[in-house]
Amino acid sequence: MDKQTVTLIRAAQNGNQNAFHQLVANYDSRIMSLALQILKNKEDAEDIYQEVFLKAWRSLDAFEFKSDFYTWLYRITVNACYSYRTGKQRHHMDNISLEEGYHDFYEDEHNDKRDEQQQSIISAVEELPPKQKTVFVLRYYQGHKIQDIANLLGCTAGTVKRYLHRATHKLRRDLAGYA
Repeated sequence: MDKQTVTLIRAAQNGNQNAFHQLVANYDSRIMSLALQILKNKEDAEDIYQEVFLKAWRSLDAFEFKSDFYTWLYRITVNACYSYRTGKQRHHMDNISLEEGYHDFYEDEHNDKRDEQQQSIISAVEELPPKQKTVFVLRYYQGHKIQDIANLLGCTAGTVKRYLHRATHKLRRDLAGYA
């Protein structure tokens, strides 16, 4: 963590709201992108974005500099997103934004099959249990390394590998018809 971030955190911990606003400005786009990626709905992501920074402000005194500040915000965001989804009992397919625009009646048969495959992959990933989905998305969609994922989620690399193995196994089974 760079010195400027540490200085801003310490100032914010001492009640300096301007320092906290600067921290928000430094991390806001990454947190919004993360919330949007998990929730697949802009309005829900905006709600979570506000909740994350409110929780961060309220619990900033608990930040002990044992991890990177983004890692700490990341954990708050992921937990808030999953709590939000569970609380609203939203059906995951309602929020898949990639569905729109995929079906054109004039596409050839090859494109129809490719689109059907792509939609099946999206659906299968969305149906993974939350921790498996998070690890899978972080590894294969965002390109994070195993140890980085472990740090972000506050678990061991072995746990990440276990979730990744289970997710991959389930996806292979669910998508076997496309192999």
